[in-house]
Amino acid sequence: MIKTIDYQIDGINDAELDIKRNSKLEFKLTYDSTKEIRALIAVIPGLGEDGDTYYRDNLAHSIARDLDAAVITVNYFGVKSNPPVAKFSIDEIDELILKTVAENIGNPIPDNIELTKMESEEIWDFVNEHLYAFIGMQKLTGKLIRDFKMPMHMTLTPPNGEYQNFGLMAALDVVNSVLYIKNNPPFKLHPNCQNGQLATIYVGSSHGGYIANLCAKFAPWAVDAVLDNCGWNLSTEIFDKKDYQPGTFRTIGFGKEIDFMRYRRDSRDNENFHLCISDKTFWTSNSQSPNYFSRSRYEIRDVNEPNHLKVLSNYPKPIFKCYHVKGDSVAPIDEKIKFYEQLQANGFDATLDIVSDKSRVDGKFIKNLSHGMGMSIKLLVANNYEWILNKIAANKRPKCEPVITLETSQYTYKFSQKDNQVSLECKKKK
Repeated sequence: MIKTIDYQIDGINDAELDIKRNSKLEFKLTYDSTKEIRALIAVIPGLGEDGDTYYRDNLAHSIARDLDAAVITVNYFGVKSNPPVAKFSIDEIDELILKTVAENIGNPIPDNIELTKMESEEIWDFVNEHLYAFIGMQKLTGKLIRDFKMPMHMTLTPPNGEYQNFGLMAALDVVNSVLYIKNNPPFKLHPNCQNGQLATIYVGSSHGGYIANLCAKFAPWAVDAVLDNCGWNLSTEIFDKKDYQPGTFRTIGFGKEIDFMRYRRDSRDNENFHLCISDKTFWTSNSQSPNYFSRSRYEIRDVNEPNHLKVLSNYPKPIFKCYHVKGDSVAPIDEKIKFYEQLQANGFDATLDIVSDKSRVDGKFIKNLSHGMGMSIKLLVANNYEWILNKIAANKRPKCEPVITLETSQYTYKFSQKDNQVSLECKKKK
């Protein structure tokens, strides 16, 4: 019999920004109560994939039905970043953009209008009343060209006081969900899984794959294997380029400080508006702010940071397997090749399957050759399950203290597990 249990537990606070968390860590566990469970599989949703719970619930149900595995799906910190769960809002930068553009088209917004204090519905009512009809009339009279669309920017705010932390808190949420179930299993364990030997496999596509790799970086002792489909990476290389990489920088949330039309997560159009959207964040590109997203913040989030991989090589080594399409326009294949070359050089069991041939497109497992390949996560897990479990069984991982310290340019990051939860201490170097 398939069972699904909903959990709400305490999550960690944001140690980097020194913000106390208001929300609970929510996740679901799905398993077959008639089976002896050999593995705990965390299926990690991608950026903003909070809405398709039907797919996630059915995916977890089918994996638990077909395999002797329990499945965790986590609403990690900041994942609820799409409407209707996330609400449109306007911060000071959004307001400045909107008022500047409105003034430039000849319909200034009065100074006494405080857009930052409006609720989502109020914002849309005001924008439509004050600007939509005006733009339409200006087009009719020829004062604006017919295909003009007023550029504007809004922020999507997740519920419960959450925001875009980008990766770090999300990864720790996933790890802590796994640790909670591993230490409080409601299911029967397979005889080979006694004494804490329940296999832990982290599975994700795109941003979910990135988070899976971060889990292995921040808590390698809690991860037996990572199964990644076209996961991207937040790389420090963007500091050394003339342009920011659109697949990474624009999703952090503060790209609007530089170019709101280019470095945004998403955009939407109607006949009169070109709306650019970013996630709420407290990070900034302002180097004078205590919330400056400095090179150190990138380094801790870069799964391919060489010095960190050397530190990880001294810990029990997770197994890595990745499918990545060669022509990926969102997550460049060169980044993934470098990552797997470094993993192998540091003694990790790492297998990279580069998909480039149209013959691999079978319409079931792989459906196309674009980012993510339309891949069936059900088949991704099923096709690799026994292979991974055999690898884990053969991987003699020594025990270690559940603490890892990773040095960056300006900060020391210390991840440590206590009472079945991994937390972070972040200290600035003197």
